[in-house]
Amino acid sequence: MTSSSRSPQLAMVSLLPSQRRDRIVDFLRRHGAVTLQQLAQAMDASVSTLRRDLDALEAEGVLDRTHGGALLRQQHYSTFEPDPVAAAELSPREKRAIGYAAAAGLEPGQSVIFDSGSTVMEAARATLERRIPLVAVTNDLAVAQLLGTSALVRVHVLGGMLRAGSNTLMGDEVLTGAKQIRADVLLMGAHAVTDGVLSETEPEVAAVKRALMQAAHTRRLLVDASKFRPRAFMTICALAEFSEVITDSGVPPLALEGLHQAGVKVTQVSVA
Repeated sequence: MTSSSRSPQLAMVSLLPSQRRDRIVDFLRRHGAVTLQQLAQAMDASVSTLRRDLDALEAEGVLDRTHGGALLRQQHYSTFEPDPVAAAELSPREKRAIGYAAAAGLEPGQSVIFDSGSTVMEAARATLERRIPLVAVTNDLAVAQLLGTSALVRVHVLGGMLRAGSNTLMGDEVLTGAKQIRADVLLMGAHAVTDGVLSETEPEVAAVKRALMQAAHTRRLLVDASKFRPRAFMTICALAEFSEVITDSGVPPLALEGLHQAGVKVTQVSVA
């Protein structure tokens, strides 16, 4: 990773262990959960060093260790939602690769629903690079603005109430609008994938995602490996309701086995 791609708040040079652990706690307070690989990318430290840091912080009661990462103990994790800027900092290379794979699966002339979220945003960016004609539907203002820069993409925005601190539109207007369309493809993200179930932190967000699923013929889930984690507050649906899951090579073996058991196509992208 180049120095320009590191988070400026987390890049460090020869920090003492206590200073490094303070930065890990700050990272967790902003994100709620983290994997070792995410920390290694963001902090330019070895996985073995960070594993010792996480073990020490767990012993202090600051966090709970998970397979390959940690959760901040003080947060009500099932209802914790990182802000969009913080979310975009997590696994940027993985999200970019997933986005390219999702865009590669689209065909000229299709109608495509772009869900809200940082990984779907990467799919929108990659779609623009392909320069293909599409009809796009979204409930994300940032995605709409991005896709609207292309004369080849006709953008429909599902109006509604703006979710505080985000670009996401939700509420009855979005649900009603979704019922009036039938798109070819849905590209959707999720807060958590756990034991074959997708979940979100808020009921309103989960309701919108369910409505978008009903509005699409083919459903593709875009989630990086860090999304395979403890269940969030509100269930969206069963994983088996998707035709394909596009993720990265860092998915834990048990989670990967669960994907195959759900009967969905699994596309794993590699990140250099």
